[in-house]
Amino acid sequence: MTQTPDGLPAAARSRVERQAASGVRSSLFSAPAAAAARSAGLLPVGEVFGGMVVNLGWTGTGCAWWSQVGPTPGLNALSRTAWRSPVTTSGGSTYTGYAPYVKAFESAWYGAVRRMLAEARALGAHGVVGATVQRTRLDGSAWEFTALGTAVRSDDPLLVPYPKNRGDVWSTNLTVEDTASAILSGYSPGELLLGISISTKHEDYELRTQRTSWVNGEVTGMTELVQAARAEALHRLETRATASAGAQLVVTDLHLGEFETPCGEEKDLHAEATVVGATLIPVPRYSRRAELPAVTTVIPLGDLRPRA
Repeated sequence: MTQTPDGLPAAARSRVERQAASGVRSSLFSAPAAAAARSAGLLPVGEVFGGMVVNLGWTGTGCAWWSQVGPTPGLNALSRTAWRSPVTTSGGSTYTGYAPYVKAFESAWYGAVRRMLAEARALGAHGVVGATVQRTRLDGSAWEFTALGTAVRSDDPLLVPYPKNRGDVWSTNLTVEDTASAILSGYSPGELLLGISISTKHEDYELRTQRTSWVNGEVTGMTELVQAARAEALHRLETRATASAGAQLVVTDLHLGEFETPCGEEKDLHAEATVVGATLIPVPRYSRRAELPAVTTVIPLGDLRPRA
């Protein structure tokens, strides 16, 4: 793809130049959102967009645990029914399971966000608020990842400090109103983060029996499957958040899906968990703010007006 020297795709550079020439500062704000932004010292400078199309073709090897540690052909029926397949996750190795898919997903997701931030940087913005990242299937294994938000500048460094390094741009998917509330409470937006994991479990005898039973009850294998995916996705999100010292993590979205793949004459079950969050950085001035003295209010219970 053709890019300009500042890292922007040619189409994005064209949008930036058109906006600069027109003098119009567009935004995705509603009227209440615009008022909230102004109260927090944020001025919109334009809508910003980032996108990329990727091929999510190779997901990794399949049936690995069943073929490596599962019961071998020829075992008696009792041995096969007693064996419980383990739950594996995409973060457990580099090439097995769905690790290649997860790495490609993360690369595309963050790639779209980086291009959105590059466009904001070209507009002279300090940050992006109300960002949304979406994934759309185009054809076969081709997916488009897009990021959209409103670029803003801070006109009050006491509320939102200017970036320490020239060209740094913060991002958040919090609404403008929530962002303003955080700023007025002593926090500055940090960065937009993703955690994703895919867990896998072979449909062993116990799992297959529980899934097809007429009796109401817990499907323990499925419980373990979804818990493993959620736990690892949250862990990956928290690991990225700890890169910013003192940052507070706000989880804004958690999605879980389930799908199956064939494994010989049997099947593997998978759970895909994605977690999105945003970090908030405490502004030091609030930590040094003196506590206000306690005030006791006396309210008279009777009419104290002078009597004639």
